[in-house]
Amino acid sequence: MKLKQLSLPFLFILSFLSAKETRLVEISLEGLITNPKQEISGLDWYENDLVLLPENLGGFLFMISKDEIYASLDSNTPRPIKPRQTPFLTPDYSTLIPGFEGFESIAFNGNRFAVTLEAKEGENMHGYITWGTIDPNTLEAKINEQMPLELPLPVQVNNMTYESALIDGDNVILFYEANGKNIRDSAWQYVVSMKDYSVSKINYPHIEYRITDVTRLDDHNRFWAINYFWPGDKKRLKPALDSLSIMFGESETHQNSDAVERLVEFELFNGKIQFSNHEPIQIELNKNESRNWEGIVRLDEKGFLIVTDKFPGSLLGFVPIN
Repeated sequence: MKLKQLSLPFLFILSFLSAKETRLVEISLEGLITNPKQEISGLDWYENDLVLLPENLGGFLFMISKDEIYASLDSNTPRPIKPRQTPFLTPDYSTLIPGFEGFESIAFNGNRFAVTLEAKEGENMHGYITWGTIDPNTLEAKINEQMPLELPLPVQVNNMTYESALIDGDNVILFYEANGKNIRDSAWQYVVSMKDYSVSKINYPHIEYRITDVTRLDDHNRFWAINYFWPGDKKRLKPALDSLSIMFGESETHQNSDAVERLVEFELFNGKIQFSNHEPIQIELNKNESRNWEGIVRLDEKGFLIVTDKFPGSLLGFVPIN
């Protein structure tokens, strides 16, 4: 439930809260990546290359150099970027995992990376994690032959599993996609050791709508997440009162729409994950349609790069830090 859906007394009290809004800068793409069937589902840096993870078993990753991105952003007449393709060697999960639906996220740690996977068997969703390595010379990425580790889902929500992965030292924190108060009694997340594959849990705050990807940790143990809501997901997500809108207010286009497209900062503190004191970054909404943002990385200290899957198309955008 968004701010404008609150009772009149709440609206009166909070009517003075009007949050800032950030306009997205679209980075034009060309080539195969613009085909909706590629369905980009994850984003991370490998050294100075932006890695875009297709959801499907296509046998490759897309890459864009940081120089190309800056050249596009710095140009008054930018040319479309055509991402390179690098081999992505994987087992045939379509035969190994019943109901395999695709890859959901990727996170690099040096030449090693973690990938989350999603499957639907019957009416039940299943979430997995596996690991691989990338050759620093050829840029060939390969997932090991070990069967992915399945992690029980905290709740069953159609089409929702572990959408994000965050590497913290020798551990990978996996983020379940739906963490609202009406969905989960407690919004903890799994932590998987990259040393011995042991599994533990970490406390995490309730947050409404979806968490679709996270950045890496910064020097202060903070990271940003995409917090997205398509109004058509109301029945699935059963959103409660949005505490972030109550605290910080809503930007102009968010006040006039049920959709949510924002970036929220968290921090690791005393062995748990909590909200930082940073105001969410609310992205100016498209008047005609929601944009299903599926990947996020920092672009140095300039801002963030975010990418959609296929709705309303294959979009790469830059969100500046004002």
